[in-house]
Amino acid sequence: MNKSRASVKVKIFGISGTPIKDGNCDTLVQESLKAAKEVGDVTGGVETEFITLADKDIAMCRHCQWCIENKAPCKIKDDAQVVFDKIIESDGVIFGAPTWVMTLAPPLTILFSRCRYYAFFTRQFHNKVAGYLTVGFFGFGLEQALDTMENLTKLAMLPVARGWAIASTAAYGERPKYLKDGVLGDKAGVLRARNVGVRVVEVARMIKYATQHGIVLPEQYRTTPTGGHWERPREKVLVEGVWREVEQK
Repeated sequence: MNKSRASVKVKIFGISGTPIKDGNCDTLVQESLKAAKEVGDVTGGVETEFITLADKDIAMCRHCQWCIENKAPCKIKDDAQVVFDKIIESDGVIFGAPTWVMTLAPPLTILFSRCRYYAFFTRQFHNKVAGYLTVGFFGFGLEQALDTMENLTKLAMLPVARGWAIASTAAYGERPKYLKDGVLGDKAGVLRARNVGVRVVEVARMIKYATQHGIVLPEQYRTTPTGGHWERPREKVLVEGVWREVEQK
């Protein structure tokens, strides 16, 4: 094995955007992360971390423009910043969310309503490799939910894979009721979720390897989603409720 390639270790972060802790969505994202970890056992290192939004306090954006006017992270003090920090630390992200009423359940949409600072003023989400998972009961609206997840993130991140699963007997053409083992009973769905984990690791390792070896865009081509140039990330600390720049030594 090529030693330089074997040394490329990546961190994959799984987010379950559900209000139901330890439910089917949590389970599906964790299955995807298990596959990612297995790739690491063969290739030389994949670290994984999982978080569910079910026990997190994340407020919806108030559209007060504070983050834009101050060029600083959102001033609301809750768990959103914890999640964003974990995305920044990762090389790839696996997003999971249930499909409700033919579209995406609210938690991920609420989370990403709060990330404008990172999208417009930093490159900290740029080229994070992203995979998407959804779980439904009837099987309707899954594509819409996946489209919405991808649209929330693709201006900065790099979508590479999708997966979906059904948590009911609708997967077997029967009158829908919950499967005995929940989403794990949809074997094809679990396989799709595992494939998402593998694909995210594969592309994340390639991007990290290229970046480590200087294979990146020249500065003049590194633009924001609106065509402007990114600001360089500046270290900030929260002082009396206001984010302030740290004096550079």
